[in-house]
Amino acid sequence: MQNAFLRENELIDKACIELGSSGELSPSLKDELRELLGDRFSNGWELAISGGVRRYEFSPSGRVVWAVQGRKSEYQVMPDIPFCYCDDYYFRVMDRKRGLCYHIIAQRFASVLNRFERLPKKDSQYSIVTARWRAREDGGGSD
Repeated sequence: MQNAFLRENELIDKACIELGSSGELSPSLKDELRELLGDRFSNGWELAISGGVRRYEFSPSGRVVWAVQGRKSEYQVMPDIPFCYCDDYYFRVMDRKRGLCYHIIAQRFASVLNRFERLPKKDSQYSIVTARWRAREDGGGSD
């Protein structure tokens, strides 16, 4: 059996290709996504289309930091790895019970749909922006 990470990422890749070409998901692909991902698809989709995804763009370095608003907090998402700072990622993805959290799904969809808030910042503001996620690591939190 193919592991959850690969199966879920392959399906999200397929969805992103479809979104990129047509701007929408076919009913059959939505059904596949719901079947495999359950509420994570619904939650991720809703965040992506409702503006719950932010892209911090730092200059002059060009560094980009993605953040997704969860139910209780905003979480930094690193789509290239993929990695998220949420508890679902820590307890279920890292334990290989799931392949993706809904924050990563939201970021992927929002990125391909170009439906995210752009927040330009100076490089000198990087540590201020990212301090909230470092503080979470020290103090805990869940979503």
